Amino acid sequence: MTPWSVSSFPALALEPASCASRVNFTAFIVFISRTHFEYGCTNVTWENYNEDKEMIGTLFNTVAVALGASIGLVSHKYIPVKSQNKILMVFGLFTVALSINMISDMRAPIDVFLALILGTLLGQTLSLNDRLSLFTAKFDKPTENKSVGSGLIKATVLFCVGGLTLIGCMDEGLKGESHLLFIKGTMDLISSFFLAAALGRGVLYSAIGVLLFQGSLTLFFMSFGSHISTELILDLTALGGILLLALGIDLMDIKSFKIIDLLPALIILPIIHFFHSVIVELTIFEFIQ
Repeated sequence: MTPWSVSSFPALALEPASCASRVNFTAFIVFISRTHFEYGCTNVTWENYNEDKEMIGTLFNTVAVALGASIGLVSHKYIPVKSQNKILMVFGLFTVALSINMISDMRAPIDVFLALILGTLLGQTLSLNDRLSLFTAKFDKPTENKSVGSGLIKATVLFCVGGLTLIGCMDEGLKGESHLLFIKGTMDLISSFFLAAALGRGVLYSAIGVLLFQGSLTLFFMSFGSHISTELILDLTALGGILLLALGIDLMDIKSFKIIDLLPALIILPIIHFFHSVIVELTIFEFIQ
């Protein structure tokens, strides 16, 4: 969950006043994420590869979400319904603001646009969102007025789709460093508490989604991370920002999106990037000849 108009740590030292005027937890996390991303993208090479890697960060993040959601479910009765609605509004506003920063450094807009179109068509054809909603409806209780599926989908997308997830898993997969996922886990601990109070049991089940998604992403970076370009990472982050924008609008109850139907775009984008790069290379080769 990271914006990328990059700054640097020396800049922080030179501008203490401007940073002090924005001292809040969110701004700090955003700054750490964006500076670490620039460092990571320019320094992630196979020489940085650490063979002694474990998914400690992902496990910590999973436990943090489960713990925060459990506490939120126990204590939600003490939080008025009006306050729960306000919490969702705040989460929506924060998510929209974060998504705009994530989108700002998109490198190949056409690729992202095509991936989003094709991914949405694929998700709609497969009825991914409807199938998941039907499945999770089995876990709804008649005494509850909160859908398990709705909480599961919204929380999973919020926790998993973002730059901090991408770069944190890249760090853990390539270099065995988990500190970014520890930061994310701490943020998600707080977020899951409030989300569970507002959205119900589905947020607790989203811990499984976090484990599966981040675990798979970390394993992917362990195996293929050295072959991924900076441009693809930036465009994946921008695409994640678009998905978060849809989620933020949904959380603010402005417009409802079937967000799960959009997720195949995250798989299609790397394929489009690959063919795009092949076409560019062939064009350059023909030009040289």
